[in-house]
Amino acid sequence: MREGVSQRIVELTRALWAFLNKACQEKVFPGCVFVYGRPRFRERRVIFTGLRGLTRNREAVTKDLVYDLASLTKVLSTTSLLMMAIDLGLIKLSTSLGALDWEVPDDLKAVTILDLLSHRSGLPPWRPYWADQGLAQKERLKATILRERPLFERGQGRLYSDLNFMLLGFLIEELLNDQIAELFEEKIAKKLNLSLASFNSANLKLAPTEDGPRVGGPLDYPGLKMLGPVPLGRVHDDNAALLGGAAGHAGLFSSALDVWSIIEDWAQSQAVDQGFLVSQRTILSFLSEASSQGRPPRAAGFDIGQGLLEGFRGHLGYSGGSFWWNPLHDKAYVLLCNRVHPTARGSKMDSFRAALNQNLIDFLT
Repeated sequence: MREGVSQRIVELTRALWAFLNKACQEKVFPGCVFVYGRPRFRERRVIFTGLRGLTRNREAVTKDLVYDLASLTKVLSTTSLLMMAIDLGLIKLSTSLGALDWEVPDDLKAVTILDLLSHRSGLPPWRPYWADQGLAQKERLKATILRERPLFERGQGRLYSDLNFMLLGFLIEELLNDQIAELFEEKIAKKLNLSLASFNSANLKLAPTEDGPRVGGPLDYPGLKMLGPVPLGRVHDDNAALLGGAAGHAGLFSSALDVWSIIEDWAQSQAVDQGFLVSQRTILSFLSEASSQGRPPRAAGFDIGQGLLEGFRGHLGYSGGSFWWNPLHDKAYVLLCNRVHPTARGSKMDSFRAALNQNLIDFLT
């Protein structure tokens, strides 16, 4: 690396540490771990600052701290496993729900796997399934989701929905003949030698999530009862907790560096077809925009970046985490934090994320 380039990276890293440390002081989140660099060439810088928690676990953040990834699960686990199933010839993006051996009502039969991945199914964003413990039985929960009435015809709009990925989680378990937690461990974690990414958080050094009282779902969802604190190690998402902590939409825990390792492998597949997880052909098809209909634009499983993030693919998580990857220019960053601790109310994440990208402008562009 040229001396001038190296010095700019050192200066950027120092500036980012100061920016992230200020965010901790302003209680955007208690602490965080940030990784950025060039995943194809396995070049990265790691920054960590702040505390694990404020009302509990008041210890300094370390680079191996494990966070609840929330909806990053949708891409890192579910989308990756689905790409593997496609490589094995078990399913296609064009496969419709009506073609599966499921009891599907007429108004959902035309919905395809790509529609679920890109949130074009019309299914509602969220439902408090956790309030009915009888739905812990997967077949019953799947049938309940399939009985939900779509809010628009498939492909005629775009509405982000956990239900899409809950269904994809059930499908993956059927296609690959195992539970999603075991599939992630065998087909992703072991292949990439990940030691801290898992649906099983036992014995991991964890960042806490929400202390009670809290709402068991989106803050604006009507009629939800108040719940107590989330025990350390229990997934924050109550619908994932209903399924034992492992679901297609949430439940994965990880360190930032293990998230980075998955992005590195995607980058090897995308650039030179030498990743361990998926083929070049399949990942390229997933990275393409799914449809021009509806906003915001989405690829298959991935969000599509806008503004300073143009050309990037990534995802956000409710607990505060995010990642963004530009396959064409080989740039990426991972941010893990616990912005829901001690409470999810009064979040400052939207303005923080915009400011973060401004601080990264020279790197992103």
